Amino acid sequence: MSNARFEIFFDPDAAKEYEALDNSVCEIVDKSIEELEIRADEVGKPLGNKQNGKLVGCKEIKLRTAGIRIIFKVTKEIVHVLCVVYILTIEKRSNDFVFKVADKRYSKMQINPLNQITKGRHWKKKGSHD
Repeated sequence: MSNARFEIFFDPDAAKEYEALDNSVCEIVDKSIEELEIRADEVGKPLGNKQNGKLVGCKEIKLRTAGIRIIFKVTKEIVHVLCVVYILTIEKRSNDFVFKVADKRYSKMQINPLNQITKGRHWKKKGSHD
C-alpha cells in the first residue's frame, strides 16, 4: 500500500490466529489491518489496566459484525520511515478472553520489545503468496 505509514507485525501466536480465521471474516479483518498501516496512531480505543489485564499503551479495534477484537500496540522500535504496529491477538469477542491473552503476550513484549517484534511476522493478507 503506497500510503503506508506503519509496518504491521504479528505476535507469533496472533499470526496463527489470523491464519485460522474463517474466510467469512477475513475481508473485514484485512480491511482493518490495512487501515492500521495508514492510521494506526488515529484508530482504536485505548486500553488500560483492568481486572482482566494490564494493557496500558495498547489499543483495541472491535469488529462487531465479525465478532472479533484486534488488540495492538504502536511502537517506535523501528525508526526509519515506518513505525511498527504489533498485533497482540485476534480473537472472538467473548468473556474478555481476548484481553487475558493480550495481557500475557504484552507482558512478554514489555520485557524485550525488539525481540518480540523480530520473532513476530510481517502482515500479509491471508492467502497472499507475495
